[in-house]
Amino acid sequence: MVPIARETPARPRMVVVAADVVGTQMAGPGIRVVSIARELARVADVTLAVGTPESELSALADEPFAIVSYDHPDALVPLVEASDVAFCQITDENVVRRGVAAGCRFVFDLYNALPAEAIGSDRIGGFDTQPQMDDVFRNVLSFFRLCMTAGSYFVTSNERQRDFWIGYMLASGGLLPSNLDGRDVGEIVGLVPFGMERGEPAATTHPLRGQGAIAEDDLILLWAGGIWDWFDAETPIRAVAAVREEHPEVRLVFYGTTHPNPLVGRPRNVERAMTLAAELGVLDDGVHFIDGWVPAAERAGYLLDADVAVSAHKESFETRYAFRTRILDHFWASLPSLVTEGDWFADYIDQLDLGEVVGYGDVEQTRAAILRLTDPQRRAQIRANIAPIRETWRWESTTSDLIDAVAHWQTRLPQRTLAEVTATPPAAAPRSALRELVSRSPLGALYRSLRKRLAR
Repeated sequence: MVPIARETPARPRMVVVAADVVGTQMAGPGIRVVSIARELARVADVTLAVGTPESELSALADEPFAIVSYDHPDALVPLVEASDVAFCQITDENVVRRGVAAGCRFVFDLYNALPAEAIGSDRIGGFDTQPQMDDVFRNVLSFFRLCMTAGSYFVTSNERQRDFWIGYMLASGGLLPSNLDGRDVGEIVGLVPFGMERGEPAATTHPLRGQGAIAEDDLILLWAGGIWDWFDAETPIRAVAAVREEHPEVRLVFYGTTHPNPLVGRPRNVERAMTLAAELGVLDDGVHFIDGWVPAAERAGYLLDADVAVSAHKESFETRYAFRTRILDHFWASLPSLVTEGDWFADYIDQLDLGEVVGYGDVEQTRAAILRLTDPQRRAQIRANIAPIRETWRWESTTSDLIDAVAHWQTRLPQRTLAEVTATPPAAAPRSALRELVSRSPLGALYRSLRKRLAR
């Protein structure tokens, strides 16, 4: 099918598809899509398309882009067909095919290596049994094969991920001698990592200090995000329990125990972490869990109340290709980071001395790192090291590859044809299982709910 010919405006008409909750309470995917839409509005006429009913669109009323909501993928089709460019992470296959047929150029956001993230999860698509997990995972792979052949441009977070996706693209037939067109790797897959907000974090209240069991002069370690399957909350809990024998002023606080999307809910790792803290006698007395999810606009208060930020993960397939978006909040608040080795940010933090890096599951190393971070001079030195790198992580900097591609979309975004798009085999499970990965898999509850909706 030949794409429909149409006039070419100076500024592209662009739809940005939000795959997660946006508004007051946002997790990483929501913050990312809103921030990127805001930056794209500098070079395109942007419409943010929101399909999650829990979103609070009124909270985005002052943003420099239009907002539309939709309740079914079919309602997204006319918007995509009327756009020059579509930016999305995961969306319906029919939307992609119809958009390509109409001449829309797709930019796929691959900032998470989702296949690598999902393959080692406790549950995939709501299943923890075989062959169901493999069936849903094959659907995930199938969708990304479609992306590789339908996309005009791709963005990802770092060089490790870029190599991962270039390999995927070659294996999927998305990159051929006939469509390479002399482009280099950077012209095919740009680097658009998570970014840091404009301005400085500010708060008028102290949500942690002087609240409950936490004293105003305690040393607070903050776990600033959810506790997903691949994270290791147990090691810092054990380390803090040991440290408190000599330093009872040290406290570890977790926020983000329940995802803002009710279909995601509370991960199993939260219950495991709370159970361990209770067994060690530090639950609500050294280790504290904030129920629910801290609204995005309020998280600055928690960050500013903290002395150190913590992010710990397991040794897994996911780690190699991970990009821990929460680390940007560490930089935003100029907090020393305590992180586990193995991922891209661990190398970055170690090279620039932006915190402490410890081994996988090593309680003693973690305990020793916490003790070093109780020294105010050590924390001050790290904050001084963070200062010169902060501007490079602002959204206006991290989105520069994407902004340039969209600003020159007629030449930078090659138009694909429907004939190029990979034909996907019959699905072993409903296509809607892909949405299970949207809000940082594994999201079994979301998938099961979608199945019920489809049945109705």
